[in-house]
Amino acid sequence: MFIKKLPHLLVTLLAAILIGCGSSNPMVEEAQNNLKGQDFEAAVASAEKSIEQFPGDPLGYYYKAVALGELAGSKEDPAERADYYKEMNESFETAKAVADTSENKPGEIENISGVKVAIWQNEFQRGVDLATDDSVMSTVENPMEQSLAHLRNATNVQPDSASTWNVLAQIAARNQQFEEAVSAKEKYMGMISESEIDTVDYMHLGNYYFNLDNDKKVVEVFERGQERFPESEPIVTNLADAYGRAGQAEKSIATLQKLVDQDPDNAQYRLVMGTQIYQQALRLQDSVGTNSQEIMELQKKLQKANSSKQEEIKSQIDELSAQNEELLAEKEELTNRAEKEIKKALEIRPDDPAAYETLGVIYQNRAKALFDKRNRTSDNEEAAKYDEQGKKDIRQAMDYYEQAVELDPENKNYWRSLFQIYTFLGMDEKAQNAMEKAGMNE
Repeated sequence: MFIKKLPHLLVTLLAAILIGCGSSNPMVEEAQNNLKGQDFEAAVASAEKSIEQFPGDPLGYYYKAVALGELAGSKEDPAERADYYKEMNESFETAKAVADTSENKPGEIENISGVKVAIWQNEFQRGVDLATDDSVMSTVENPMEQSLAHLRNATNVQPDSASTWNVLAQIAARNQQFEEAVSAKEKYMGMISESEIDTVDYMHLGNYYFNLDNDKKVVEVFERGQERFPESEPIVTNLADAYGRAGQAEKSIATLQKLVDQDPDNAQYRLVMGTQIYQQALRLQDSVGTNSQEIMELQKKLQKANSSKQEEIKSQIDELSAQNEELLAEKEELTNRAEKEIKKALEIRPDDPAAYETLGVIYQNRAKALFDKRNRTSDNEEAAKYDEQGKKDIRQAMDYYEQAVELDPENKNYWRSLFQIYTFLGMDEKAQNAMEKAGMNE
């Protein structure tokens, strides 16, 4: 496995030496000669002797920094370069500070920026290539980890390069290092002007916080994005989704309503709003499920409790049951609103398979809820009524899924849904066909 050198650095260095006026400091000359001979450890040692014997000569610090940069570049593992670069930066800064107090400022000091740019360029490009170029990626193990290490080096060498922080954020995210991705992206967005920040920047940052399960920050990011780009559908829909996850259902739906109000004939806005409303309905269903589970546990405790505890447990059960009634009523209202919005979307854009799929999901879940009620009741007449309505809803779901696959016959998810329904309804031949279309028999 080859070592990635930093070829431009030595060229820059030699040019600086050739145009320099020379030095009366023998340790500096020794450091220069060691650099020419590519003995970088010896060059560092010579430079340190110069610093010890001639602390007022900035060239000792300068050549120590250059040698450290070359030593860093000689390390095959980019992660091992970090400490060298840190010490290199410190030596360069000291060289400049000492030079500012010198009567004759050496010409080499003017080359510090060029040397650092050469190192940054190599580290940055290597990081990008390892993440994007298959031919380069194949030359190393764990190319994405190495890419991240190179980009970290690039930011250490040139911390004022906004673009490097931006790329670092993306590569950190690809490495599942989302805290680092957030930090780098925030730094990037803080370095560029507000007019340069694009919708994609808010999308990336929001996604990084999402992967950290930080709903509060996701909301903050997309609120900032909406303030800048109030008509951006991706920003607004992600903000609505973030509100939903944060338990702010009313804000979620109101945010999407603004999009619909701006363009009521936009089918996509209607579909997204309907879908988001239904997602909120499903969250309420989850709460109902949690309460129902707790009720079951309380009922078990009730059977074993003494008389003094029974009233307390019954009160808890009644409270949870009342909550469920309210949640189910709200869920039904939201489901009806979602269905209305999605059907409106289909009036505007009748060939949208995703809209048919969502309607299929709505009716399939309705059927499941009815079958659950059928299974829980001991009243045969009531059970028959739930069964009849449930089968009616499941067939309606089937119709919607069939319209979805007619429009998008390659979508395996649609076929999986149809397989479930065909199997439930005993439509064996159609179920077999759906299973094959879904790739479930592979």
